[in-house]
Parts: sequence; structure tokens; C-alpha cells
Amino acid sequence: LFPANELAENGAAPAGGGDEGVAAKWQGEGTVLIVDDEESVCAMGRQMLERMGFTVLTAADGREAVEIFRERADEIVCVLLDLTMPHMDGEEAFRELRRIQPDVKVILCSGYNSQTATQRFTGKGLAGFIQKPYTMAVLREKLREVLPNGTHN
Repeated sequence: LFPANELAENGAAPAGGGDEGVAAKWQGEGTVLIVDDEESVCAMGRQMLERMGFTVLTAADGREAVEIFRERADEIVCVLLDLTMPHMDGEEAFRELRRIQPDVKVILCSGYNSQTATQRFTGKGLAGFIQKPYTMAVLREKLREVLPNGTHN
């Protein structure tokens, strides 16, 4: 589902000019929690995030994510949260994460389109949305938007 290297995002000349070179070199810092019941999504997400400079934690469902977040909220700078999971879905997990830390940065990740996936989160503090499958370039850009002060170039 995801490119295994950056050739896919850098193989062709980017359209529109701008700061694509800066974006491709952007590095993050801190810990990101990936919450997804698909092991392959967690593995690829980990690989992408580690290449960007993040430390990565993973959880297989919302319940596990809440437990990890409760123990390590002070070091987690962002959560990539799948919408559809067993045991505790993304919507319920989001509510629990916000109870623990009201300003937690959560990026919802779903195979559904943005409007369908995010309609239940309107006005509740969702930091962003990424449609799956996503590329490293899309993930990097969304993290640059969400974490402007917690990272460096």
C-alpha cells in the first residue's frame, strides 16, 4: 500500500515549484503513536516516521492506544489514528485521548474520504486527516502543518 522508499515521491519533477526541496528535507522530533489494526500499516508508518526523525510507538487498537498514551503522553507529540478498529474504534479512542490530554494532536487516517471520515469529529479538535494509503510526502506535509513548533528543518 505504501512506497518502501522515497523514489516514488522524488522520481518525477514536482509540479508547481515552491518549497518541495525544503519539505523533502524536513525532519521531525519527538514520539509519534501509530494506532492501526493492520500490522503492515504500522510497519510502513514506522519506517516513514523514523526516516523523518521521529521515535515511533504502535498500538493495534484504540484500547491499547489509550493505555500507551496514558503512560507516555508527555513524550508523544502526535497520534496517527485509524478510524475503523476492533475493541475501541478511532472515534472512541479520540475522546479518551482528549480526556487524558485535551490538546493532543491527532491526525485521523482512514480509507474513507475526508468528508465521510471526519464528519463526527467536526469542532472537536482533530488536528488533521490523511486518506489511506498515503505516501511519505503526504505524511511529511501533514506533520509539518500539525507540528510547526516541535520540529526543525
